[in-house]
Amino acid sequence: MHIFYCFLLFVNLALCQQFNKPPFKIAITSAPATVVAGSEVSIKVSLTNTSDHDVREGVGYERGNIASIFRFEVRDEHGKLVPKRTYPHPELAMMGSVQFGTIHRGETWTQEQEVSALYDMRKPGKYKIQVWKRNPDYDIKSNVVTVMVTPNGKVSARKSGNARY
Repeated sequence: MHIFYCFLLFVNLALCQQFNKPPFKIAITSAPATVVAGSEVSIKVSLTNTSDHDVREGVGYERGNIASIFRFEVRDEHGKLVPKRTYPHPELAMMGSVQFGTIHRGETWTQEQEVSALYDMRKPGKYKIQVWKRNPDYDIKSNVVTVMVTPNGKVSARKSGNARY
């Protein structure tokens, strides 16, 4: 009987470990890593379905093509949170679009996100950016990237941040 209970405990632990694995992995990249002050700062966000099943997502897109399923944390070179940008008449800002789709098991969805549309990154300095996705059971966080914003005229035109990937 003791062996039976040990077996049940082992099976229960194995099942719990399967459910403790986050269903997604997020990786971000910044290219170029240096932009001119006042230029758009964009990153590429890659969301990989690491679960054993397809996941249906509904995504709203806001100003700057920002996907509503992501949250951003932007810090300056002193580690302070960068304030969100304010726009005149925010009541007139509308969500750009809503799209529904399926991220298949093992599939990676990659999209450019204009972080500077949400956060005030117009001043020269170093900015650290991290992305996370809320899940009912997990806060799934990405790696951290650093973007250098230089004063006007300090970066060649092709590295200005205006080029698309």
